[in-house]
Amino acid sequence: MKSEIRGILESTTKKLFSTEIEAFDVSRTKLKTHGNWSSNIALVLGKELKEQPKVIAEKIIKKLPGKKWLKKVEVAGPGFINFFLAEEAQASILNNALNENFFFCKTESPKKYLIEYVSSNPTGPIHVGHGRGAAFGSALANLLRHSGNEVEEEYYVNDRGLQTDILALSVFLRYQELFDQQIKFPEDCYQGEYIIHSAQSVKKTFGDKYVVKGNSSILSSDVIPEILRRIKEEFPDFDELTVFILSLQIDDIKKVLSKFRVFHENWISEKKLYEKSKGKSMFDEAINTLEKNNSTYVSDDALWFKSKERGDEKDRVLIRDNQDPTYFASDIAYHKFKFDRKFDRLVNIWGADHHGYISRIKGALEALGLKGDLLKTIIIQFVSLNRSGKTVSMSTRKGDFVSLNELIEEVGIDASRFFFLARKSDQALEFDVELALKKDKNNPVYYIQYAHARICSLLKEVEKRNFVIDSENGLENLNLITGEQELALINEIELFQDTLEQCQIDLEIHPLCFYLRDLASKFHSYYNANKFIEEEKNLRDAKFTIVLSIKRIITDGLNILAINAPEQM
Repeated sequence: MKSEIRGILESTTKKLFSTEIEAFDVSRTKLKTHGNWSSNIALVLGKELKEQPKVIAEKIIKKLPGKKWLKKVEVAGPGFINFFLAEEAQASILNNALNENFFFCKTESPKKYLIEYVSSNPTGPIHVGHGRGAAFGSALANLLRHSGNEVEEEYYVNDRGLQTDILALSVFLRYQELFDQQIKFPEDCYQGEYIIHSAQSVKKTFGDKYVVKGNSSILSSDVIPEILRRIKEEFPDFDELTVFILSLQIDDIKKVLSKFRVFHENWISEKKLYEKSKGKSMFDEAINTLEKNNSTYVSDDALWFKSKERGDEKDRVLIRDNQDPTYFASDIAYHKFKFDRKFDRLVNIWGADHHGYISRIKGALEALGLKGDLLKTIIIQFVSLNRSGKTVSMSTRKGDFVSLNELIEEVGIDASRFFFLARKSDQALEFDVELALKKDKNNPVYYIQYAHARICSLLKEVEKRNFVIDSENGLENLNLITGEQELALINEIELFQDTLEQCQIDLEIHPLCFYLRDLASKFHSYYNANKFIEEEKNLRDAKFTIVLSIKRIITDGLNILAINAPEQM
């Protein structure tokens, strides 16, 4: 209806005033007495035509074409145009909601998206902060697919560099302890219990192959670069152990994400960027292009990117004086690889600590001659856990954190996903564990699921009585139920399409969570105030057309969020 109303307003004003106007609103009314939809087009035209908006609105109404779905159109206030929908329009809305082949938000021009998200360093378990990005990325992918787009979900694995070496060293040292070796464990090594579990897996797989025998100085230093150098001299195949330890972490990450209903089609290894093909790697190609485009220079034996020229606060090192590439250099190569795969839109979902990285990457893309506007970076703000009114402190390096798996075990997958998604992504989130565990209307995900379960219970009761619901008959008899609650529910049902469209435009998910909560609330009020298992068939069918439409929407909405729609609770 929104697009229909916009269409007749645009065509009518063009004929009346020989002008085209796009910057006007068509929005829902808050009061039943104001109709279903309202537009401010006359107020916008009033400024342009230097005429009273109310007079302009009256002229527009007189020239509007007759539509079966329009009951009446009125001028309100200083010049708003209010539209009242006919019963035929209400029936059309419900018919669409009941149609299994109907897409509420089918895009006219489908696009091919690549969404990269989570991509946490494989140096430890996925924690609750990563969980928020995981829930958001997967829900966004579901939304875009629901609209008819093609979507690939990608995880970029940082499997080279210093952090990888520190992980391998941490496990290596704990592994030595399993053979009663005396070690000095550096403070900058990873401290968590998972390091000991990995060390046990190393022992089970390799036995005593990597146990230090004799050169005890290897285990007594707390200077990480020095101890790594000594270990690699003692064990020339230490890289084999590093790969194994990384695989343990990556397998655990995949397992937890899968449990959380998050599935990436692509797992891109950072090492892949450095693999040679015909003498060159993807990394070489990216750096060579920057050099060719006069975007680099050499200083102090290091290669620098002219980042300051492109809005950054300072220039950035690409290759250090020891010829070791920086993470930034790898990211440039990785983003070039993204563009090389010819997606229509690229979406990065990054943690808040990467905020300053956005302009840097954009500048690098421009220096490569790529269209930076194809890339959209969404920032996911930090998550804090609240238990009994107290914030839980977390530190990944010290192993003092709450893993995503622990949160899932405590409050469940559905509650975890909904609470992560129900707040705007760029706002910090305080996760209230006690609220997530509640089984009442204060817990929004429980309230939404309970609405679905109540509808399923009604349908089972219908079956017990051998009644058959006829939706077509229900649509024909909507005039039997035109109370304020029914009209409010029908209006809410149509809002589903608007909500999904806006979510897709903004690449956000929280409005869908709010919408489902509001729909569930209106349904519960309707349920508590009405009898549904009517003996009179026409009245029963009419009521159930609304109920079945709500069920369909809750199911579709929760599917996008990857949350269960239970039949009983």
